[in-house]
Amino acid sequence: MAAEKLSPATNCASTMTATVLLVVTILSVMAAGEVRALQTGFYDSSCPKAEETIYSTLQLLHVNDPNVPPNLLRLHFHDCFVRGCDGSVLLQGSGTERTAPPNARLEGFRAIDAAKAAVEKLCPGVVSCADILAFAARDSVKMVGGPGWEVPAGRRDGTVSLASEASRNLPGAQMDVNQLTANFAKQGLTRDDMVILSGAHTIGEAACVHIDNRIYDYPSPSGVDPLLPKDFAAKLKKKCRQRGLTNRKFDLDSGTSATFDAQYYSNLANRRGLLTSDQVLYEDARTRPLVLESSNNANFFPKFTQAMVKMSQISPLEGSQGQIRQRCGYVN
Repeated sequence: MAAEKLSPATNCASTMTATVLLVVTILSVMAAGEVRALQTGFYDSSCPKAEETIYSTLQLLHVNDPNVPPNLLRLHFHDCFVRGCDGSVLLQGSGTERTAPPNARLEGFRAIDAAKAAVEKLCPGVVSCADILAFAARDSVKMVGGPGWEVPAGRRDGTVSLASEASRNLPGAQMDVNQLTANFAKQGLTRDDMVILSGAHTIGEAACVHIDNRIYDYPSPSGVDPLLPKDFAAKLKKKCRQRGLTNRKFDLDSGTSATFDAQYYSNLANRRGLLTSDQVLYEDARTRPLVLESSNNANFFPKFTQAMVKMSQISPLEGSQGQIRQRCGYVN
């Protein structure tokens, strides 16, 4: 029996039907993707008191330990720069990110564990450790006088953590602007993002060993970086009495180290930045204008919140990817 021939009108109708079905399918997939994408208020229905509980838990810890805010802010940075913001920096074990040299003095893990335990009591298996870390970074800034912001959430926790990747991806304390720009670009961040996110050094400490190159080993007759004011260099050498000290620390912001503010940028303009990677931001003509522009809270705060939101969305695991860890230091 010969195949039935369809009229042009029937062919047209069939084509239109197929096209409509294809569009509906695409829209459905897009809609599903939007549901999985990071969004503010992600836990409003599934765990409405999650953010409030995390903040109150960290606030109590901060009362007894003033280093909680800078430790948690740094922890979030170090997480996002390796495999994206997936909580991989929290995983324990041989060869994990926590064991990498750049993370040797990383702290804040107990605070995250405490926040996770508090949230698990409310909503077991709902809130990821990666999200808790992002909330904690925001809360840490807010607790010491900085701005707050809405944190997009919905991250899943990663199951892989490699020390080699941390060593390869984290920026170094002796990098110049070209190296820093290239390092941040690998994460999809711009040079301006780098300058603004460096402002996180307005709180916290670093080990003396990180400024050996500026007060002992600089290629000058005195071994001191000539950019350092003499009185400031003398103060640093008194604090860091010899090379290689890892158990003695200095404030990254020599003016207002316990307050999140724009003083960091004023320090750079006065040549009182501590790390090489900090001071180069003022010395390089390409980044100096933004340093000067950011030396007041009104300019710095909104730029910092925007950069933090952008950084917190680096390569998140979503949907069926990853897992919601029961304990932040271990894969389920």
